Amino acid sequence: MGEVVGGLAVFAVVIAVGWLLVRTGAVPRDADAVLTRVCFFAATPALLVLTLADADLGAVASAGTLAALAAELLAILSAWVLHRLVLRRTTAEATIGALASGYVNAANLGIPVLVLVLGDAAPIAPVLLLQLLVITPATFAILDTVTRRGNPSRLATLTIPLRNPLLLAVVAGVAVNVNGADLGGIVGGHLRETLDILGRIAVPLMMLSLGMSLAASRMRTPPPDGAAAVPPEPNHDAASRVALRWAVGWKLLVVPGLAALAGLGLDLRGPELLVPITTAALPTAQNVFMYASRYGAAKPLARDAVLITTAGFVPIVLIAAAALG
Repeated sequence: MGEVVGGLAVFAVVIAVGWLLVRTGAVPRDADAVLTRVCFFAATPALLVLTLADADLGAVASAGTLAALAAELLAILSAWVLHRLVLRRTTAEATIGALASGYVNAANLGIPVLVLVLGDAAPIAPVLLLQLLVITPATFAILDTVTRRGNPSRLATLTIPLRNPLLLAVVAGVAVNVNGADLGGIVGGHLRETLDILGRIAVPLMMLSLGMSLAASRMRTPPPDGAAAVPPEPNHDAASRVALRWAVGWKLLVVPGLAALAGLGLDLRGPELLVPITTAALPTAQNVFMYASRYGAAKPLARDAVLITTAGFVPIVLIAAAALG
């Protein structure tokens, strides 16, 4: 428990550094976009390849990961029913609300948090595959249909996940593992050394990027000289505020609860139960806001769900680590 608290404190300090860099003007307010792209296209794929190349794949495809997958799927489906049929949101709004309620930040936060709490990021790979191969294409198909704002080429839209560097890294890491290839023996070990260097910077860059993003989200670009100030974004209406509360509560309480029940049903106890609970407790992924922006549906809900769950998931992880660690 003490190690987890200390590790999260270190994460908080690094996130705060990123926040301060933007707030003090030391870096541009959109600097997080550059770091995020470095992580997405280089550092995180390298970390995933090395992690999965060296992992025990039998342990990765464990009851714990099965419970985490079941919890995420059930959470998203049940949240969609809640937002669509109970809260009376449109199909597009209900889809974004469901994602905000269950689509976890598997890459940017999942990897460092699992390394900290469990000492191994490998269990996040099946969750990434579920999100990239099943949930994301299904989301695009629904939103394309109901909003008619998608890419003119449906094939191009649905094959986006297959061109995702994180997915390619997972496939490459598993292929290396299954084939028993020795990365240290390729080009004199320089390939492994390169992947190791890139992988080591993934976690700190993710944390800095998160801090910068949090700072930039609360700053407004001043209008040009002589131009009228842009009025602040209007507050949510009552229905949107209710939907946001349900999405945040679902993500922080219901999804970890579902993961715990699924894990218990699979006879997981103690530290083994930490795998699905920690994965389920991860905050709403920033991808959800990207999807909401792209399709013009429930953007404030997606943005605020990402921010609130990012701040709120830490107590859930700490409680789970204290009880089961």
